[in-house]
Amino acid sequence: VCSSDLGIHGWAGASAHREAVLGGRPAHEGRAWAKGAEGEIAVGRVLDAAEGVRALHDRAVPGSTANIDHIAVAPSGVLVIDAKHYAGAPRLVRLGDGSILRLRVGGADRTELVAGARRQLGIVAEALDERDVPIRAVLCFVDADWEPGNERGFLIDGVGVTSPAGLGELLAMPGPLSAARVEELHARLRARLAAA
Repeated sequence: VCSSDLGIHGWAGASAHREAVLGGRPAHEGRAWAKGAEGEIAVGRVLDAAEGVRALHDRAVPGSTANIDHIAVAPSGVLVIDAKHYAGAPRLVRLGDGSILRLRVGGADRTELVAGARRQLGIVAEALDERDVPIRAVLCFVDADWEPGNERGFLIDGVGVTSPAGLGELLAMPGPLSAARVEELHARLRARLAAA
């Protein structure tokens, strides 16, 4: 994608790519946005290759400049996916008596990402407006250094934390939604959540 394509919306990594090529910012910020776009594109490929799954990419958050990286409608339900391209190992850390959970990636506390994923889940749930459809939030870490035995990921405060391979397994799970229902829900979300 080149800078002349900046008018294109709704493809994996579009918003991050636009931010990466905008002028007037320090070079390290542009590189960080470009790395983020690479992660979103990698997750987009997993979604687009998943059989029986319909995906939306780079959807606008109503009333905000923020975006939702990916929404997947699968037989098992709807996944709201925030792609992250961070170095280091994602780990679940329990503090105190074990009731306080923190997400650490490469030693840095990234628990705020969980709250962000839950907010995105709420936005999609409101747009979906369906009580009987399972809907989950997922943080998908691309190129992370997963610790042995932890590659499939974990849950923290109801948010899944996984790799692209783990996401592929989630997408392949059977569920209550027929192919026609998947199409119906995908069309509704596409109409209600515009491309960013």
